Amino acid sequence: MVEVDFEIGGGALSRDEFGVLGPLVVRRDGRTVQVTAAKHRIVLATLLLGSNRSVSAAELIRRVWGEAPPDRAAQTLPVYVMRLRRALGEPKLIRTTPTGYRIDLLPDALDLHRFEALAGRGAELVRAGRAAAAVAEYERALACWRGVPLADVPSESLHEVEAANLVERRLLVTSELVDAKLGLGRCEEVVADLRRLTARHPLRERFWSQLMVALHRADRQADALDAYRQAATVLARELGVDPGDSLRAVHRAILAGDQAPPRPAGPAWSPAAQLPAPVGNFVGRAAELTRVAGLLARSGATVVVCGPPGVGKTAFAVAAGHAARERYPDGQLYVDLRGHSTSPPLSTSAVLARFLRAMGVRSDHIPVGEDELVRGYRARLRGRRVLITLDNAASAEQVLPLLPAGPGHGDPGCSVVITSRNELRPPGATTVRLDVLRGDEAWKLLARSLGPEAAAAQFDALAELARLCGHLPLALRIALGNLVGSSHADIASYVAELRGGDRLAALAVDNDDTAAVRRAFDLSYAALTPAAARLFRLVAVLPGSDFGACGAAALLDEPEEVSRRLLDDLASAHLVQRVGADRFALHDLIGVYAADRAAAAGEDLASARRRLFDWYLRTAVEVGDVLYPELGASGPPRLTPDEARAWLEAERPNVLAATEHCAEHGPRELSWRLIDAVSGYFGSHGHHVEFLHAVNAALGAARAAGDRAAEATTLVWLATEHRNLGNPRVALRHLALARPTGLLKWLHAGLEGVVRLELGDLAAAGGAFDRMTALAAEDWAPPHVRIGALAGHGALRLMRGDAAGAAELLAEGLALARAADGSNVEATCASLLARCRTVLGDYPAAVDLLRHAEASWYRTGVRPARAEALAHLAVALCLGGERVEALRTAQRALGLVHELGGYPRIESEVQNALGLVLRHLGKPGPAVAAHLRALELAASTEYLFGVAQSHAHLVGALVADGRRAEAVRHAGTAADLAGRGGFAVVERLAAAALAEPG
Repeated sequence: MVEVDFEIGGGALSRDEFGVLGPLVVRRDGRTVQVTAAKHRIVLATLLLGSNRSVSAAELIRRVWGEAPPDRAAQTLPVYVMRLRRALGEPKLIRTTPTGYRIDLLPDALDLHRFEALAGRGAELVRAGRAAAAVAEYERALACWRGVPLADVPSESLHEVEAANLVERRLLVTSELVDAKLGLGRCEEVVADLRRLTARHPLRERFWSQLMVALHRADRQADALDAYRQAATVLARELGVDPGDSLRAVHRAILAGDQAPPRPAGPAWSPAAQLPAPVGNFVGRAAELTRVAGLLARSGATVVVCGPPGVGKTAFAVAAGHAARERYPDGQLYVDLRGHSTSPPLSTSAVLARFLRAMGVRSDHIPVGEDELVRGYRARLRGRRVLITLDNAASAEQVLPLLPAGPGHGDPGCSVVITSRNELRPPGATTVRLDVLRGDEAWKLLARSLGPEAAAAQFDALAELARLCGHLPLALRIALGNLVGSSHADIASYVAELRGGDRLAALAVDNDDTAAVRRAFDLSYAALTPAAARLFRLVAVLPGSDFGACGAAALLDEPEEVSRRLLDDLASAHLVQRVGADRFALHDLIGVYAADRAAAAGEDLASARRRLFDWYLRTAVEVGDVLYPELGASGPPRLTPDEARAWLEAERPNVLAATEHCAEHGPRELSWRLIDAVSGYFGSHGHHVEFLHAVNAALGAARAAGDRAAEATTLVWLATEHRNLGNPRVALRHLALARPTGLLKWLHAGLEGVVRLELGDLAAAGGAFDRMTALAAEDWAPPHVRIGALAGHGALRLMRGDAAGAAELLAEGLALARAADGSNVEATCASLLARCRTVLGDYPAAVDLLRHAEASWYRTGVRPARAEALAHLAVALCLGGERVEALRTAQRALGLVHELGGYPRIESEVQNALGLVLRHLGKPGPAVAAHLRALELAASTEYLFGVAQSHAHLVGALVADGRRAEAVRHAGTAADLAGRGGFAVVERLAAAALAEPG
């Protein structure tokens, strides 16, 4: 039996028809219904926990009788269901499904659903900065609980897994409620609750951290430090470990006298739901599914599903994952490793970056090195209950870094399902082998799709078809592509044709598992029109996991409407599958078959691949013309900004795969030209790990080809990306290696100037902008070079305190940018000019300029600059008296930068803007916390101006909070940094803040 605490919240179930968050409750028409039989309660509880989906008979049997059910359990279960229906007084409430039983409930009919909905709204309100409203929702959620979950349901497996998960979820929501109250300053209120929580859950470091923060903020530092000593003692005694990083960080902050110690590291977790949709018409595998369900019921399992190609391993793993997902409330991760695909297999780094992003890790917190990625991934999973599905693995070596912990150190909360053609043996794994379907199962799969009349009329023919397809699911589904919609007579004809053999079958060796699949493929292929067959052969060269009609048109060198019609034909034949609006994918076995057909037909795949890659490049250049015209437009744009962004998002994996393919196999020049075309997008959308991998591949290709200009281009983009990631010194090293020529000179000089500005080296920055000014006078230079130089010098003057002089330069740059139709440089000049207007006290003008800049960056999709513009807009609004709108704007900026990740300098600006707004709203405590976060971010990336600015902002917040002695210390630090860096604007800001009355 699971114990649960009710320190915060708690209350009686009200107006719910069903309740599981305590003893089982059923209310019908306002009256309580008694379910007296123990086994009936187990059945009902299991159905309620799996409401709105089919619960298999196997799962119900396991819940009722455990792992060793009686021989007649399958016959007894329907009797229990019948009696349960009678007790509930509604025969139709529990429906029979092909695999088990199902109960459908309205959203608020089950207390568990109401609890989750309320808790979810609380989390959304926290993210929106509405902590008071969030507290109310969290408290309503916790009021749904009435006691120990399923207290009167005598099922060991339900209490071991389901009830334990419910208790874990409740404690998590409790901790989120405490965080929200702490954010509102209700520290004394939560201390008593946290005392009880730490007493009953002494090994939960999060509650100890929250207790320490609450005590510290209540000016009870001695009690806070004593709480740390208690936590350290119990952890050492019970587990033999020291306190974790979060607890130690809070302890260090309290010892240092920080008034706003770091918040306890919360889960910040959005459960991933990456499992594909279950395959329709899934049949058979009952024994195997039951076995895997039993394995996954005990978390910490590693299951390898192996079998021949086409046997349905992916469909099986997806079905098993959906059946087990309730046991893994922290989410389900899924990836196709492409171990046997014609496309290159996914790298470990790419997979881990995707997983970390799905688990809520911001892009700037995702490491680049593979070892660091593995450590970060495993640390993120520690203590969680996540189901990880690794599909299409080629080898144990491919999956080992993706396991939630190293060999012999399994994480007890996470389980892994691996599919492979090979019998992989990672440590601690259990192998489940899938063979072909039984004859009756294969017949059922065909019959369900064809309909009962056709199946009954052609019983023998369908059985023979199943046999000729080797009872292999993929072969059967391909055959169905030819049969669905045919007349009854056509079924027998098709069987006769298949029985006659085919050209590929004559070449098959004995015991070849794929022979049956190739028979079905060959008949489907033979039925295609010549044009559709040609497209099918050409898709073998596709580099990524999916493709669209435009890419198919490039392969064919035909109009898009032609490729759309042919793709419809291929989808109808089940030779390609739809994976989204206008997107298609190939099963890896079909990809191999397509390559075989292309070779047999003598297809010129190299030319098709080149047409495809040329289309990638041509369209990427067009996209760049729309979104980043200042980088050198090649002609009038044919796409809208929305179309350009949509194309990049859809084709991103393919463009990166094409880049790496060209870098390795040629033509090499396409690799760096593709990178050059799409770098502006990748630099502003947070795909840092994948992009760095592709840029490094292009750099290697450029060096191998001895192309100095290409090498310089890729080095500049590497520097840009490292600047985005907050690695300015690394960026400078790449810039130092580059030897730019032509148009690249001004990009190189501009980037160096910006990085030098951020590092606080104003003299070196001025030299870089002087080089841009000189370049602008050359005949080849477009007007954007002059605009960039004016913007750089304007930013430099603003930092030095000459806002009026900076405004003159920036006004000139803005006028030139408008004449040159450069949306991004126009927005840059407008944003910088607005900051000058803010310093000069002209807040309405600043607001107008910043709104224009933000709208421009919204259209082009440059999200980092947009977030920064919103931050400065919040400042201008606040100082102009529009403080409520300023707070909303600052919160929008913070949400955008958190979504984006990878830009600590910009987040530092956003946090300082938020702190300033909070101070003017009379909330000095939260303002101090925001400025401290800004200081931490700026220091982490060596953003010296940001460090000095954060200290200056802290002066005002501390004075407002009545902490003048601390304010004086920060003012001194700001003045010292401003003097060393030449940041006169910061020195004046600190002095003005210190002069304000406390």
